[in-house]
Amino acid sequence: MKAVMCRRPPGLPAFSDADLASIAQGALAWNHSLPPGGVRASVEGGWVTLSGEVHWNYQRQDAIDCVRALPSVAGISNRITLYAST
Repeated sequence: MKAVMCRRPPGLPAFSDADLASIAQGALAWNHSLPPGGVRASVEGGWVTLSGEVHWNYQRQDAIDCVRALPSVAGISNRITLYAST
């Protein structure tokens, strides 16, 4: 698992965990490099936990980049795994 700390610039609105989870999930859904429904976001105390499975490592990084800049994100835990290759 990889953790990423984020800095929230002053003056940005603070969202509740439920609102932030909804916003993060919407941002992930719009990211076309991610498989539909392949990555999920949950939030506790502003800390976003990403989970799910993707085919390529760049998709894990894209998911982090997708939510990193969202307002109220304190940090990100990356629990996204890669599909086992056959």
